[in-house]
Amino acid sequence: MAQHVSSIAGEIGAAGHGRKARAAAAVPSGSTQVADVERLIGERRSRWWSLAGIWLTVAVSVGFGLYVNYRAQGEDATFVDSLMAMIPHYLFWVLVSPPLYRALHKAIEGTGRWLWASMLAGWSAIALAGSTGMSFMSYVIRHDLTPTLDRLVGIYMLPPAGPAYWAMNLSILALALAGFAAVRIHRLRDQALWEAAQTELYGAQLKAQLAEARLQALQAQINPHFVLNSLNAIAGLVQVGERDRAFDAIGRLGELLQMALRGGRDLSVTLGDEMDFLDRYLKLCKLRFDSRFRYCVSVPESLRARKVPALIVQPLIENAIRHGMEPQRTLNVDIRAFTRGSSTVIEVEDDGRGIAPGIQGRHPPGHGLANVYERLRLCFGEAGDLYVEPREPRGTRARIVIG
Repeated sequence: MAQHVSSIAGEIGAAGHGRKARAAAAVPSGSTQVADVERLIGERRSRWWSLAGIWLTVAVSVGFGLYVNYRAQGEDATFVDSLMAMIPHYLFWVLVSPPLYRALHKAIEGTGRWLWASMLAGWSAIALAGSTGMSFMSYVIRHDLTPTLDRLVGIYMLPPAGPAYWAMNLSILALALAGFAAVRIHRLRDQALWEAAQTELYGAQLKAQLAEARLQALQAQINPHFVLNSLNAIAGLVQVGERDRAFDAIGRLGELLQMALRGGRDLSVTLGDEMDFLDRYLKLCKLRFDSRFRYCVSVPESLRARKVPALIVQPLIENAIRHGMEPQRTLNVDIRAFTRGSSTVIEVEDDGRGIAPGIQGRHPPGHGLANVYERLRLCFGEAGDLYVEPREPRGTRARIVIG
């Protein structure tokens, strides 16, 4: 059964499902999705280094703007002083952004999603207070001052510097939240692509399983069919007193059943194995009809390794006998295989009474031929087809084409 799954999966993949292979082998469970969230959001060190670089770039830009403003007002300030006034402030956001983003992601993804707004407010308050505290400590260290509450309030709360500082601080908070939104959107995009790939793969696997189940059902229809016909043939030989031929036919049927048992339930076989099976089937037909039936098989050695659905040719021979044989006339059946361009062609040709008008062409009616056609389509898609046409001057030609 494992060989069959591999073979059919390969044929279906060749018909158009190869692109699914880029996804993983199964749809992830809830725990796997949680781990994937951490992989995409919480554990990407490179993302946090990029975030730190962005914050420090903003600090340098704002510090340069502050330096230009000081110089325009005639104040004696250096670029290094302006930069050092900004770096500690933004450095706090470099440190606080990773845990802040991770906590917000977990809150949104978790069961208590209604808490995420309160968590956002709490983290924002902590971030604003922390950045203010770090900026104040940098200020008193650079100016060699004693940190006091009055000095903190005077610098960061009261006019003229207080309102301007908080406008800047709230702008930085807005920038931080915009960064969180950007990371969140990127994470949702990654998750959507992941889930789409998993859904696509799951659909392909389901389609392959349905195709396999359908093939098994069709094969189950074919397997007992030739056995029943063979038993009827043996019964006919017994009725007319052909005891020796009946015993010989029983032996041939035993060989066929042994081959079927060895093959198990494999739905695809090599063309060589199919021809070996047909050789025994044709010998059984020869015993049944004697001089009224002749056959010829021609299959190049180079094609014997080609994979085909099991028992794909036998229904065509049975159809030729059933509809082509006439009383008092020998039926000649030729079975041949050859290549035509990139396709493998298998033909079953007879010189019997021919086919009725309206039957020729693709999609032939009838249980046996319809079964063959459907199995070809399930295995090979558009690359597999079956044609039935009249043969000149008389007879019928059935052609299997596998691209």
